[in-house]
Amino acid sequence: MQVQMLLENLSSKTEGLLYFSESEYPLTIEQWGQLNDNDVQVKIAGSHQVAANALTAVNTADFFNAVTRIPDPNDAAMIANAQKFGALYQFLQEHFSRIQVFRVEGDTNIPVYIVCHQPDNTCVALITTAIES
Repeated sequence: MQVQMLLENLSSKTEGLLYFSESEYPLTIEQWGQLNDNDVQVKIAGSHQVAANALTAVNTADFFNAVTRIPDPNDAAMIANAQKFGALYQFLQEHFSRIQVFRVEGDTNIPVYIVCHQPDNTCVALITTAIES
């Protein structure tokens, strides 16, 4: 799939999608170009002016299992959001060779990065925020 088409499809998959924690935040999409694993971590840490050890890698399957779990089966909005996250995860698995999830720890506002790699190491990041007090 061509990059522009991939980004358009990714944008449609994230439209209206919210990451729920103690608040809810949308996901934004950034193109990062070709980055290896170390460069990804340096980029994230540099964006927040923290040391690389402030980043916590999260198991991708565990992350998506958590966001697709529905705590209240009677809450239609939560069900729809969880289903959208499930569709997003399936799309990412089909169109990217590798997916990493990082959290920038150290505050109650925790930036969350879902970094998606293509075979040539071209990266796209989905960025959101978790609120945890």
